[in-house]
Amino acid sequence: MRPSTISGAIVADSACHPNEHVAVVADRRLSVAALSALLVAEPRYRLLQEIRGMNALTAALRHFRPTVALVDAMWNGWPIPLDPGEWGGRTMLMLDPADEPQVFVRAARTGVHGYLSRSATRHALVMAVETLRITGYYLDPLLAEPIVSALREIGRAPLTQRSALSQHEQDILVAVARGRSSKEIAREYAITPKTVANHVANMYQKLNLKHRGELVLYAAREGLTSSESPDDGTTIPFNIAAAVR
Repeated sequence: MRPSTISGAIVADSACHPNEHVAVVADRRLSVAALSALLVAEPRYRLLQEIRGMNALTAALRHFRPTVALVDAMWNGWPIPLDPGEWGGRTMLMLDPADEPQVFVRAARTGVHGYLSRSATRHALVMAVETLRITGYYLDPLLAEPIVSALREIGRAPLTQRSALSQHEQDILVAVARGRSSKEIAREYAITPKTVANHVANMYQKLNLKHRGELVLYAAREGLTSSESPDDGTTIPFNIAAAVR
């Protein structure tokens, strides 16, 4: 991505208190304009600043410290000049399900926490951003197979079998894969959020994983990424079931 071609925008999320921000970054101005327009079509979002050039983007990221950075660009390494993880933010890459396998391998090497299809609707885009903000991870079901395959290829797919987990840990793993927050899981199982955190930490240790995103990918590999809706019996893909609140 050449410094002269990168563009971006900062969008405020007024539903959060204090306001949180979403950064939209792309190597095409048209893409930035389109993605920003999809977001600000929702009443909760408003456009704060348009950006052009790497230096301006770096300054904007440092100033606004966005909770989510949505990136639609070609890259060889980390896709933007700063890692939002430095201030607790998350980065989501936009990919085409028909991309070549090596595109997904390059994406997997970045270690981002979200992957969204370029064909996502406005509703899907808003839900993906909110799910990433709340749960710390999002994987579009359209991208699950190529992303999991890419992680296997680069040796990041977990190797430990599900049998290493207790039944209670497996239940919590399914809830995490569905995009539930620790508070929601605690309410469902009548335990405290701290106990949920302890179970998640135990799973990290047993499975040699580092964050919830890798737990979700582990669940995908183990076939635990869908479950029955308690309301109508329909199958809900993982993370899509995360409520937008």
